[in-house]
Amino acid sequence: MRVSFAGGGSDLPGVARDGGGRVVGAAIDVRVRVVVEPFDRGWVRMESASRGPARPAGGPGAAAPQVVTRRRAEPARDDVAFRLIEATLSATGVDDGVALRVETEMSPGAGLGGSASVAVAALFALRASVGDAAAPEELAREAVALERERLGNACGAQDQVFAAFGGLLDLTFDARGCSGVRPLPVGCPDLVPALSAGLLLVDTDVRRVSGEILDRMEVGSASDAKGALVAAAGEVARGFELGSLALVLSGMRRGAAAKMRLSGAASALALSLQERLDGLGVEVLRICGAGGGGHVLVWAPAERHARILDALGPRVVRRPSLGAPGVRLEPA
Repeated sequence: MRVSFAGGGSDLPGVARDGGGRVVGAAIDVRVRVVVEPFDRGWVRMESASRGPARPAGGPGAAAPQVVTRRRAEPARDDVAFRLIEATLSATGVDDGVALRVETEMSPGAGLGGSASVAVAALFALRASVGDAAAPEELAREAVALERERLGNACGAQDQVFAAFGGLLDLTFDARGCSGVRPLPVGCPDLVPALSAGLLLVDTDVRRVSGEILDRMEVGSASDAKGALVAAAGEVARGFELGSLALVLSGMRRGAAAKMRLSGAASALALSLQERLDGLGVEVLRICGAGGGGHVLVWAPAERHARILDALGPRVVRRPSLGAPGVRLEPA
């Protein structure tokens, strides 16, 4: 999955159409695993399971696996749990005598690009099962088309690129999707460890469908904020190139403020969290993904984390590793 440091929202097609968008971010070590195996001819079996750490009472913890077995000739499932899996089977033509299992380390709606990661991993695994190698840029394009055109989801195009390529990336966008992928040059070897050491991903315990949040967002408001979002992404990229943690954090703060202005409703949980952590030395607090729930990214020097974690109480907090690899095959 991924975190973006700045620019998220400028990759939406209605926003990127006028002058382009830019996102700077990183793939993180929260994974999706897809297993494809032979099954009885004439049948399709699908399984979806999420797992993760123990949750507070009532929180969205690991759920029991959902399993569907159907004849190939029967209509595809249209429920939320299987629509995306069904679309990958149809898009690849690997839809007879196949079992596909999706395992995620995060329940859906976490704001970290999980659905795009599932799409990329499933497309990659299904194509690999019939000897069809796909390049990262092809996988990302196909995954975006799958969500936008086949499923009618409102979505940007950054998540699919981070899932396919991995690493630390500087991405540009136009109305068609991602128009440029550049690995971020890092001017100082100590920068990424220092940035990682201060990062906390705070789970709000609220899961939502990002497309529904984006459908309620006015394109005009996103377009108005785009200049600030793109400028913030540029500042973060310069910080990486110069090896300046201070400049990276400055760009992240600038981008976080611009993103908070996009939608009051989507930002409500983040603003509440900001009030709770006031005075504890948090230097960056930004919405992950479309907002409205999922995760909030917090950055503070590691020596301040103990007080921050005490203030957060029983919430699940993750310390992500930055620059995780993109989609790949693993031995069975």
